[in-house]
Amino acid sequence: MSFKSVSLLFISMLFLTFSCLDASSNENSALINIYLIDAPGDFDQAWIDIERVEVFIQGGNSAGTKDWIPLDYVPTSNVINVTSLVNGNQLILGRSELPLGKISQIKLVLGEDHYLVKDDEQLPLTLLNSESQEPTIDVDYSLSGAMSYDILLDMDLSKSIIADPVQENVFWLDPVMRSFETGAVASISGKVTPIEAKPIIYAIIGEDSISTHTDDSGAFLFNGLQAGDYSIYISPRAPYLDSLTTVTTKIDSLSAMETILLPTPDED
Repeated sequence: MSFKSVSLLFISMLFLTFSCLDASSNENSALINIYLIDAPGDFDQAWIDIERVEVFIQGGNSAGTKDWIPLDYVPTSNVINVTSLVNGNQLILGRSELPLGKISQIKLVLGEDHYLVKDDEQLPLTLLNSESQEPTIDVDYSLSGAMSYDILLDMDLSKSIIADPVQENVFWLDPVMRSFETGAVASISGKVTPIEAKPIIYAIIGEDSISTHTDDSGAFLFNGLQAGDYSIYISPRAPYLDSLTTVTTKIDSLSAMETILLPTPDED
């Protein structure tokens, strides 16, 4: 799956890990867990109202299911601060035992209570259109009996939140998501100082890019990467200067970067 444009930020995905269920588990079903993570945007917080997550199992599965299947979801609150889900933090959106077959689509069902926080000001966030209410992505995950699958869903906030070109401080929500499988991917971790720089970090390979931001300790994590040489571009807040370096990744491996110290113009 390709996800393009360096100017647009990374949130956000689906990953699968596999483990055997208990011996008593039904051989004709598989356990599915779907989690949410974030990629950043040009704001402090983004709160999204998520009612539930659903999957579509392609016709011909063991139960003959052809409709959307909602996963069990019992959150503390449906309104989620998606921007807090960085550096490995994730929130479970649904967990259910499903009939065997192939998951060909996953979708979120959203509510109406969305908003942004920017410079300590709360701003309304309105769904762009009716399709934005149920953002859907195509996937290809075959389910085997008595197996457990963890699926991570990444919503790219920088692509999902659109500033109105005419009205100031008016924002529209049209969710953009991606997916990947963990078992055959690479990862990059690192830390940026000073913490106050609060940078956006891009991982770029060829024409593809993803991005994330640091947590409260300055740490960050990229997951779901391919093997290769990534350009890591760090774009901090003023007065700190940007930084560029290269990291080589390998499948099934975490590439840990040394701590990156960002200079100011006077120090450069």
